[in-house]
Amino acid sequence: MKVYFGASFSLDRSLLPVYQEVVASIKKLGHTIISEQVVDPLTPVGDGLSPQELFEREAKRIDEADAMVADVTLPSWGTAFLMEQALSKNKPVLALYYKDATTPIPIMIAGHPELYVAHYTRGNVRTVLKQNLDYFASMNHRKGKLVVIDGTDGSGKGTQTELLLKYLDEHKKKNKYIDFPRYYTSFHGRMVGRYLKGEFGGLNAASPYLTSLFYAMDRLTARDELIDWLEEGNVVVANRYTTSSMAFQTARMPKDKREEFLKWLYEMEYKEHKLPKEDVVIFLYVPVEISQKLLEKKAGRGYMKGKGKDINEADVSYQKEVLRLYLSLAKKYPHWEVIKCTDARGKLLSIEKVQGKILAALKKHKII
Repeated sequence: MKVYFGASFSLDRSLLPVYQEVVASIKKLGHTIISEQVVDPLTPVGDGLSPQELFEREAKRIDEADAMVADVTLPSWGTAFLMEQALSKNKPVLALYYKDATTPIPIMIAGHPELYVAHYTRGNVRTVLKQNLDYFASMNHRKGKLVVIDGTDGSGKGTQTELLLKYLDEHKKKNKYIDFPRYYTSFHGRMVGRYLKGEFGGLNAASPYLTSLFYAMDRLTARDELIDWLEEGNVVVANRYTTSSMAFQTARMPKDKREEFLKWLYEMEYKEHKLPKEDVVIFLYVPVEISQKLLEKKAGRGYMKGKGKDINEADVSYQKEVLRLYLSLAKKYPHWEVIKCTDARGKLLSIEKVQGKILAALKKHKII
């Protein structure tokens, strides 16, 4: 990849030897640096260019780059601008913070939702870079699309997923399917099944921070498979994803702690675990009263071993709060599409009508 390296250049160059080690490590990993002047001690401030010429040159280099790595240990307005420039062009940005620094990482850097942030030392810089740059490369090679089918329990996700896969096959579109949690094929998925069966106590017996780990680790162990499928150009259809934890686990948090929890969950799954981000989320909206009736007709799940509803499904007030959170998330994220599965009188739409709505949403997002 072509990597733009940015760091404090004009006001403070005390970390120049560290910058040089970062750049050397990026090159040893097989990438090309297109901003060598940052680590050249002989390059004058401004490189002899007028402010306009300098701005135009660096903006052009950002356009040419596949990714940006920025050391943010020392403050730099120029680096901050170029990071935002890269993000605006949909270039992934890794913000590095030197562990031996005497000041804490800036709040605006740590809290930025789209930055990948990592602390590093001279001893582990190559490992930190490899982990992140390998992920960035996979993002650049991604030809496929990730479609998530989500909804409250009993909303018809399985049925609609089957119909979508059939449509993709009939229209000769390469596709793959994965169903989360993987109750029967994954170590962590089996732990989710035990949790939902109530082996570890009731719904509020453990912190959502802990129970989220079962789900997150199940997805993490499927990450490389998902990335491979997307690099191959498949439309990958996931029945549930991180989006489910964003609703089901957040609903168990006190309302004044939910934003903090969502931020933690997002950082863990997408930044630390580096799961591929979904292209579109199809949320099947069914009122809780109807979904509860549908659950009663549903065949028993193997992970429940003959029991009826799991601890999530059995609590109606909890299901209603989960539904409110789903709808709130759909307003927040533009790639979420709410598919109403009932008519104006509250009667369930036919399976075919719901499928038509789903296909229309996928065409809108240029998935099919």
